[in-house]
Amino acid sequence: MKTPILSLLILTAIFFSTNTNLFAQKKEKDKILANKVYTIFIAETGGRKNSKPESDDISFRGDKFNSKFMTSEYKFSSAAYTVSVDSSSEKKMITFESLSKNQSGEEIKWIASIVDGAIEGTAVISKNGKTKKEYSYSGNLKEKTEKKK
Repeated sequence: MKTPILSLLILTAIFFSTNTNLFAQKKEKDKILANKVYTIFIAETGGRKNSKPESDDISFRGDKFNSKFMTSEYKFSSAAYTVSVDSSSEKKMITFESLSKNQSGEEIKWIASIVDGAIEGTAVISKNGKTKKEYSYSGNLKEKTEKKK
């Protein structure tokens, strides 16, 4: 009786040690937007139609997306993002999405398209499934400045 149980335990241990990718798929690192920063102008499009566009820097660092403006205004922290590339057209189009929550229970969903370093998209803040504010934004890839020696 002990031999079949021992054999079963050994087979189970071998199965789980060799097939770990069945249970936890390794997330592939982003190599398209990683370590890039875009300077954008973001403006509310819903309620306050004549709101002045705000300058913002959005960044993709450490597999996280962040907006300085939304962090300071609404306390949204950096969040994971997904990237896809459509190379079927003449110019390669990159799209990304990100979803973040703050401590007030609000969510922000970012969606954008990037072509030749120019970015254009929307950010929607909602709470309990109801849209609270909508923003549109556009901008360009921020050029790296050389470090002083």
